[in-house]
Amino acid sequence: MNSIRVCKEYADQESGLKVKEYYNGENKLQVKEYFNEENELHRTNGPAYIEYYDNGNVEEEVYYSNDMLHRLNGPAVIDYYPDGKVKKEDYLVNGKAHRVGYPSFVSYYEDGSVKSEYFYINDELHREHGPAIIMYSQTGEITNERWFAHDKEFIPSQEQVDAYRNKLDQVNTI
Repeated sequence: MNSIRVCKEYADQESGLKVKEYYNGENKLQVKEYFNEENELHRTNGPAYIEYYDNGNVEEEVYYSNDMLHRLNGPAVIDYYPDGKVKKEDYLVNGKAHRVGYPSFVSYYEDGSVKSEYFYINDELHREHGPAIIMYSQTGEITNERWFAHDKEFIPSQEQVDAYRNKLDQVNTI
């Protein structure tokens, strides 16, 4: 593996942010970072940290606001497989895992099928009417479910499980 070295540091013309680009010994871009005046990772119109594979594809995009993982309209962290397919998405707001009604952390198999989902509200594993952790086989079968309320795991009642399953069946038949 080639060592990474700083090659360029400049001001972005559009945003005025300081940009640092790191290249490997073969002069291939490896990392690009955007910083505000306080030297904090920060960018409002795109990821503040971008890491690249040697093939030039993006490996990871990370959104920061004033050195804090943050994005309101999408995942704050996106990891990719070398071919460009999404590997995982992490939704964070003000540095906390948070997404209402949808999983905060989603990982994918290389074929694009969902591998796992984790539901968080305000940095706590939590889901009102369903499991907060769901693991899937590559064929889409659920292999494990764990229920949490405010970071505390519990065993759901049969009524809770039945209501959740019925809701899933209704969604899947539409």
